[in-house]
Amino acid sequence: MSPETTRVDETGLVTIPKGLYTLTKEEAQRRHWGEVHSDSYNAFLAWLELNLNDQYEFAGKPGSKLLPSWETAKTLQKTESHSFGNETVDIKKIWNPMRGSIAGLTDAEVKKAGDYYFPVWACGYNWLQSNEKSSDALVARINEVLDYYKKSKTLIPEGRVIVITHSMGGLVARRAAQKVPGLIMGVLHGVQPVVGAPVVYRRFRAGTERDSYNPEAAILSSIIGYTPADVTCVLGNSPGPMELLPTKYYPSGWLEVEVPSGGKSAVIKQLPAADPYSEIYSKQVKNVWWGMIDESLLDPAGIVAKKDVTAFDAYQKNLLTASDFHDAVKLECHRVTYAYYGGDTSHAAYSQIRWVTKDQVEESWTPALVTAQPTSHNDVGQTVVTMPNGKAVTFNVGGRGEPKKSGESNTGDGTVPLVSGAKINDGSILSCRMTGFDHQNSYNDDNVRDLTLYCVAKIAQEAIAVQQLPQSKGK
Repeated sequence: MSPETTRVDETGLVTIPKGLYTLTKEEAQRRHWGEVHSDSYNAFLAWLELNLNDQYEFAGKPGSKLLPSWETAKTLQKTESHSFGNETVDIKKIWNPMRGSIAGLTDAEVKKAGDYYFPVWACGYNWLQSNEKSSDALVARINEVLDYYKKSKTLIPEGRVIVITHSMGGLVARRAAQKVPGLIMGVLHGVQPVVGAPVVYRRFRAGTERDSYNPEAAILSSIIGYTPADVTCVLGNSPGPMELLPTKYYPSGWLEVEVPSGGKSAVIKQLPAADPYSEIYSKQVKNVWWGMIDESLLDPAGIVAKKDVTAFDAYQKNLLTASDFHDAVKLECHRVTYAYYGGDTSHAAYSQIRWVTKDQVEESWTPALVTAQPTSHNDVGQTVVTMPNGKAVTFNVGGRGEPKKSGESNTGDGTVPLVSGAKINDGSILSCRMTGFDHQNSYNDDNVRDLTLYCVAKIAQEAIAVQQLPQSKGK
């Protein structure tokens, strides 16, 4: 796979569930539902289409009740079924706001949201290319949506869209919002790696993680590869994935070298101090054993060589593209931003990467140890370093650890650690730290869906009142 040859497939599976009467399969396909992964998003898109456009169970009939998610958004209570019976829970405790406050929707807010039709569109993007290009594609999609309804003979558009993002899509949307803030009414970000994720470094050195913490990684590894040889040639030639590396806004010192000391472990090296691009991402394994890039794995098919450029120079160009994107997006968000992220002890994520050894290391070896070239290294993150006295020291990439309580930096959603997801707090109106879902399937979680509807309804309060809009399309 490469950014130049990979294209978004518009013909993915689209299914319309029974009971969704505002949409046909053909219309959903025209709205690009086929561009996004069906198992992850199709049911959610259909749920949005139904719940945003049909607030009541039996609309128009006397005594009709609000749909459950609307009732939850209004009362902030939810009924959960258990083996021992039903239980009424306070949804605020589940949503767990870290920034902003939650107040139930008022009758007026429910009515204003109900005054509008919310046609649900999708936007798939080429995740291998830079998110800079993907943000341009999102801007084009937003204009396509707005132009379509401007040309409609019956629908009167308000003139702005509401954007809901998942994961890396949050980076795309944040950059798009910098370019066309006036076309976006508000944004809801879900499980966004706001300042990147150290697991990307780990995949360059040890392949895609395959352990009990993260079952979804088994699927991911079938796409981007199991081993560093599989991963490096794809990610190293693609700026998009490198834009998921920790940025300079990520807490420093996330890459550690640990050795035994007095029955415990001692950290003898921490990086980066300031600039991860020069201190970590530009370091080759052949030059220093903890370096990120094995140049020999970058161009196995000789594709880059045909362009009269070295594989590492091509990699450095992609790294510069990633760095430029990080500098452009900074920590900025749309002025009307809502968000949620994972902070689950059951879904640990790599907040740090630790190189660890069980071999005894003398303190005098430390200077040579942290700057040594590797004697050997393999495809599961094991590296052997030989000291000047001939002693071999074997390092392995450590696990992400088992967080003991909520709020620890390595809690998360299995992919994005809390420390990165929580960076959205400063730029948001409402930001919630939640549990109970893994990264890929967060929008299939009922509590996340309830929060999504609540946030969209809140964003919709920014809309121009329907009474102030043109009341006809004219001739």
